Amino acid sequence: MSEPSPPLSAERAPSRLRARLRTLGAVSRRYVRDHPVSLCVVVAVLATAAATGALWGEDALVWGAGPLATFANGRWWTLVTALVVPDSTIDAVSSVLLALTVLAYAERLLGSRRAGLLLVVLGLSGLVVGIGLHAAAWTVTDLRPVVAAEVPVLDPTTPIAGVVMAASAFAPTLWRRRLRLVGFALLALFALYAGDADSWYRLTAAVIGLGVGAVLARGRERRSWHRSSTRETRTLFAMLVAVVGSGPLVALVSGGGRGPLSLVVEAYTQYDDAMLSRCGRVAEAVCDEQIALLMTRGAGPALLAIVPLVLLLIAAWGLRRGRRAAWVLAMLVLVASAVLPVISLLDGRLQIDPWVDGSGAEYVLWAIATIVIPLALAAALVVTRARFSVRATRKAAAVVTAVVAVAFVACGTTFFVVESLNRRSFNRDLSLPEMLGLTLRRFLPPSFTHPGGSSAFPHQGPALFVYQWIGVLFWAVVVAAILWLYRRARRPVAGGHAHYRELLRRGSDTLGFLGTWEGNRHWYSDDRECAVAYRLTGDVALAVADPLAPAGRRIEALRGFTDYCLEHGWIPAFYSVHGDTLDDLVSLGWRHVPVGVETVMDLAGLTFAGKTWQKVRQPLTRAEREGYTAVWTRWHELTVGQASQVVAIDEEWVADRALPEMGFTLGSLDELRDREVRLLLAVGPDDRVEAVTSWMPSWTDGEITGWTLDFMRRRTDGPNGMMEFLIAKAALQLQEEGATVLSLSGAPLADDPAEPVDGDPAPLRALLRWLAEVLEPAYGFASLFRFKGKFRPRYRPLALAYRDPLQLPAIGAAVGRAYLPDASRHEMVALARSAWEGRR
Repeated sequence: MSEPSPPLSAERAPSRLRARLRTLGAVSRRYVRDHPVSLCVVVAVLATAAATGALWGEDALVWGAGPLATFANGRWWTLVTALVVPDSTIDAVSSVLLALTVLAYAERLLGSRRAGLLLVVLGLSGLVVGIGLHAAAWTVTDLRPVVAAEVPVLDPTTPIAGVVMAASAFAPTLWRRRLRLVGFALLALFALYAGDADSWYRLTAAVIGLGVGAVLARGRERRSWHRSSTRETRTLFAMLVAVVGSGPLVALVSGGGRGPLSLVVEAYTQYDDAMLSRCGRVAEAVCDEQIALLMTRGAGPALLAIVPLVLLLIAAWGLRRGRRAAWVLAMLVLVASAVLPVISLLDGRLQIDPWVDGSGAEYVLWAIATIVIPLALAAALVVTRARFSVRATRKAAAVVTAVVAVAFVACGTTFFVVESLNRRSFNRDLSLPEMLGLTLRRFLPPSFTHPGGSSAFPHQGPALFVYQWIGVLFWAVVVAAILWLYRRARRPVAGGHAHYRELLRRGSDTLGFLGTWEGNRHWYSDDRECAVAYRLTGDVALAVADPLAPAGRRIEALRGFTDYCLEHGWIPAFYSVHGDTLDDLVSLGWRHVPVGVETVMDLAGLTFAGKTWQKVRQPLTRAEREGYTAVWTRWHELTVGQASQVVAIDEEWVADRALPEMGFTLGSLDELRDREVRLLLAVGPDDRVEAVTSWMPSWTDGEITGWTLDFMRRRTDGPNGMMEFLIAKAALQLQEEGATVLSLSGAPLADDPAEPVDGDPAPLRALLRWLAEVLEPAYGFASLFRFKGKFRPRYRPLALAYRDPLQLPAIGAAVGRAYLPDASRHEMVALARSAWEGRR
């Protein structure tokens, strides 16, 4: 009798482990092959750190560069050693991590040979220029950023910063903008708050690298700073707010800092040692306050001091998600931070001596910068406030307001009662008004109070405990309430979108799914069997696509929606309706104007055979021969790598437009997240996503019988023919699944000028043609329409129906605002000028 075989899982465990090790080995070999320069930097940093003892904390400054070490002492070789020898264990670790990540990415963009050359050139130039500026500033005045000219600099991250900024010129739009904006924000943060020479040399190398990158990338058709999508704008502002909020933390970590903004760290410390030492010799008004801080120091006051930092970080998180509450929070903290230096000057805490020991310039620079930076960021948030439109529900806002109010009253009452019962614990007797003022001040961080004169404080007992912790408890409640509020965003009215989807599945035309998009409202008949999706723009209700109605009830739905609009004082209009709906509207006395053409492929019997399909068949065959595959998926099924690539492709497309992403009947990345929308990706043999398309379903009697193309994006540096490849693959696959219709969607604002129309809507047609001409340079609707003609579609005209010619100006303006809700007047004028110049 044979022995029983081992369990299947036991057999597979070693094979799975071996497979993972093989995969890890392959990835490691590919990384080593593709990033030799980055690995050489890692080896050099670790070797020099070990040889000089810096890796385990020994002093290695003899290898450093600086105005005195390099110029005065003639040690020119330090220009080289300063770029590879770290000054501490932390510096070595951070240099290695940066080399393995951002430098490796820069090496992929630049190529190993160019990256190695730029490491040397930009490192030396950044160091030489930085030392020159350092020495020049040191001879002019005793500013804190350059006060330590005698301390040499060791910093391997200086050449890394220069190479990364040079490589940013070759990065895709999404990462180019992020590298530059966030990179320079971080570099400036360390320079302004930490203020050591390393930070300024690093910033100098980055600026030089940015210029070198621009020269190397000449001729590349890229727009570095043209436009961001709403999603990317939120991300960038969240990063900036987080960076600005982290500034004092940088100064604290760096030992207090020497930069022009480093004095703001005093707001986050509990007392000033220098001031207390001075108070031992000379009595001043601020001495009582410093003694109070000394006597009441502890974890509670320290936590209360960092409340502004915590609030800005929480605001940054909310801004990333588009929350209006986060926008309000960021504005309040930034404005309060800007007002702080003014209050300090007025109450005498900040004293700018008349250039005593050359320190006047430092204080003036600090005072100006701490006002300008927060206000500039706040102004930018005001300009982009429309991008942060995700509001909380009214109920949630009311709950948070009530919770904060109750917490304030409860904490304030507790503080007042405990301190009143323990008056003997204070350094002096307090009157009732003084006790009330002290109660209010304990809810604010020290940086926002600055009381003049002497400050009362408790020495011991319950009074001291409450004094230290009551403000922390209150702000903990506030932070928890804000985080809770972020999770309570307004949703569509219950039954709105859901019921519309139910009616869609009963039966819908090719464009019916547009009605599910965010921003649309829905009208329902009394029995909820008929529905119209519409976009309210000003006083104009633009119905999107054909109404949903059972057989024989379409006219009833059209009348019902019209009456509903008139009851609310709105102007009804039907946009992008097909011929059947248009005939019913004409019978009701409506007029119309063509606004587009839908291209539709009938899938029955489709084979792509014959000479007429040659323009489609060739890209399909070539892509398959070169190893490209068409991958069907949905957004929630994408891997992290695939999703990031799709976002990068879309962001590059948005940045290359002269206007923001259009909406209304044109989908963006947000519409891809719908679980009923399918994605078709063109994936290369190296697993790189080259192009992406999205497909919306349409139903007949509860069964999916058609799909409509919406989202189309491809890499600008990718191979040609990817869109033909994807559309052809989609047609063949969906044909096998039983679909009968494949819509390539409509070409917006396209019409035949010779086509007769009802009535005389010449003004509106002229307006729509002008809008089409203005948008053509940015979006290429005409070229897209011609591209779809390769697939031999049948054409279905789309029309805009209206009731009264006197309403045409309002309707035309509503169409423009619906497509471009975020476009400014300046952008529209610029596009109109470009369209006019293109016709000349």
